[in-house]
Amino acid sequence: MRFQRKLFLVALLFLPFLAIFGQELHTINYTTADGLTNNAVRTLFLDQSDQLWVGTENGISIFKNELFHNLSSANGLSHNSCWDICQDSNGNMWFASYGGGVSLYDGKKIKVFTTKNGLAENKTRKVFSYRNKIYIGTEFGISIIDINSHRIFTPKEVFPHFGVFIVTDIFVFNNQVYFSTLNEGIFKVENNESPKVIPILKNKNTYSIGVFHNEIFSSNKGYVDLLNLHSSEIKKSFNSTIFWEYAEDSKNQLYAAGWGIFDNSGGLFQIKDGKTINVSQEFGIDSKSL
Repeated sequence: MRFQRKLFLVALLFLPFLAIFGQELHTINYTTADGLTNNAVRTLFLDQSDQLWVGTENGISIFKNELFHNLSSANGLSHNSCWDICQDSNGNMWFASYGGGVSLYDGKKIKVFTTKNGLAENKTRKVFSYRNKIYIGTEFGISIIDINSHRIFTPKEVFPHFGVFIVTDIFVFNNQVYFSTLNEGIFKVENNESPKVIPILKNKNTYSIGVFHNEIFSSNKGYVDLLNLHSSEIKKSFNSTIFWEYAEDSKNQLYAAGWGIFDNSGGLFQIKDGKTINVSQEFGIDSKSL
């Protein structure tokens, strides 16, 4: 995940200055009044040139030189609802849309991939770059696109739960690609000429995954599981809200963005020694739905 440096909050950019500002961290709130396409932000991505891409429910904003430059369906995006962003090893940007498949942007033109090209489903939630492949998490399994030939592979092994097979996250562990699903558990992708999906761990309600220093955090409903993929076991669990994204700062401090869905338990949390500490107030964050 060399280039997959995701940030779930702009505030995390200021973490290296924690020692300088103490508990008073300087944060800035950007909205549509500043040029953002929409205030409903789904994802942030920092590219190879440290340029910030913001995926919203009404297009994509690129933050450059303190200004937002926007992309939408008017520019050729497959759909304005952007749920995830990544960059491949060729430097091209990929956008997952919830309803329009995925879009490839090379800085000049946009190419769209949908079920008509072999994508598993047009409701895409995740895009993930690893080596010369883009892994796409949809509501009915996973698809893989070769970044050079643009050929799409969609493994046939699916395990639908009430008619869907919702991919919630994609990650690499020990040079192997895995993905989590909402109701079916954790799966491994055997990436040969004909990629296959292999069940690894049955774990219900996996909302997101974080991989840090050989530890795998799996967000569940009201708690976090620490997974052992070698033995296909859950090592231990601890209470939390539902975490939707994890990030680590330059001091190896782990943070998670929470939204409880069913209660008011969300916010920004630090994870330390198997416990969660709400640090929303330190960052001036009022929202419970991160």
